[in-house]
Amino acid sequence: MITKSRIALALAAVGLLSYAACTAEKMDIKTKEKDTMNTTDKTDIKKVETVKQMPKLVEGVFATDDHLQPVFFDLNKSKLSDTAMETVKSNAEWLKTQPPYLIRILGYADSRGSMKKNERLAERRAMTLSDAYVAMGISKERLSIVTRGAEEATCQPVTEDCLAKSRRTETLMEDKSLASR
Repeated sequence: MITKSRIALALAAVGLLSYAACTAEKMDIKTKEKDTMNTTDKTDIKKVETVKQMPKLVEGVFATDDHLQPVFFDLNKSKLSDTAMETVKSNAEWLKTQPPYLIRILGYADSRGSMKKNERLAERRAMTLSDAYVAMGISKERLSIVTRGAEEATCQPVTEDCLAKSRRTETLMEDKSLASR
């Protein structure tokens, strides 16, 4: 016959084993991170820091993905530069490999200029990216745009480099795990 004390002892043993397994896994992850940091050069370290500074952007059932990079624009421009076009191509190629979930494009501008001007510029940037995705084979029915203008600062303090990071579009993809909540 099983007694209450044996059940309590068994539950305590299971809990202790679970704790030990989790601790071992965390230690293994930390060791791998240290090994990676020791073998990389300083430019790789900067890239890692940049990724940590950009939190996952979530808007309703849409969220960013590590594969979808922001597309940056020149001051007062909504035309894609050659560098930006490479990012767009990379994003489009990845989107084609994914299920046909909905895609939301967020357009931004830096804080210079009037609110009305920034809204129009952010919308033109989002439309430019949407048109580029359609030209690369992404279905127009999957795409929607939202403009943010200059309402959300990308970084602080506001420097020229910070302002350049604000002139962008973000591509978000429908996240089915968020939609099911």
